[in-house]
Amino acid sequence: MPDTTTPLPAIGSRCWRDQISSETGATVLSLAAETPEDDPMVELAYDEGSSGWWPLSTLVFEQA
Repeated sequence: MPDTTTPLPAIGSRCWRDQISSETGATVLSLAAETPEDDPMVELAYDEGSSGWWPLSTLVFEQA
């Protein structure tokens, strides 16, 4: 059976919090070690300042 899991983002990756605004970006700071494997938590530094934790499934990542 093929692996259908979402790859974890690299530290420094660019993303958007699609549930808030497609125009507001963020940068990945870290990945939570003790979160569910099916939807890990990602710490983001927001472009508008501050930071916070978001489930991986809610983020849209910049394509390489």
